[in-house]
Amino acid sequence: MARLYAQLCAAVFLVVGVGGLVAGNAGPPAANGGGNIGGLILHLTWARDAVDLALLAVFVYIGFVGSRRVGRLLAGGLGAVLLALAIVGFLVGDDAAATRSYAGLHFTTALNILDLVVGVLGILAALGTVEGPEPAPRSVLRG
Repeated sequence: MARLYAQLCAAVFLVVGVGGLVAGNAGPPAANGGGNIGGLILHLTWARDAVDLALLAVFVYIGFVGSRRVGRLLAGGLGAVLLALAIVGFLVGDDAAATRSYAGLHFTTALNILDLVVGVLGILAALGTVEGPEPAPRSVLRG
């Protein structure tokens, strides 16, 4: 379960991370709305882009490389971190002018909801992963 969760999250954070790099920074030079995508107010910063790309790397590892046990532990850990990030985001908040931030991160409602959903699903995926024996690797030649 954690592997499927991580594969889906890898796709999501690939879009969010690359989209954030393309959108630019919501810092003081672009206080007129930088870091937004179309009409969606995200106030993305380089720090948030770095967090999203780091999450992408861990999700790729869990989804495509890691074992079930490591994947379950990392998925649960990332779920807890994202859930904590969402809670901090709802407490700190952000305003329309992108003047409120914490540690270089702006906490808009859209990003808080993304973090909350992905965090809760990460914890549930970790709890739902069965740690049975790993299947033996199959040879391409023998089928």
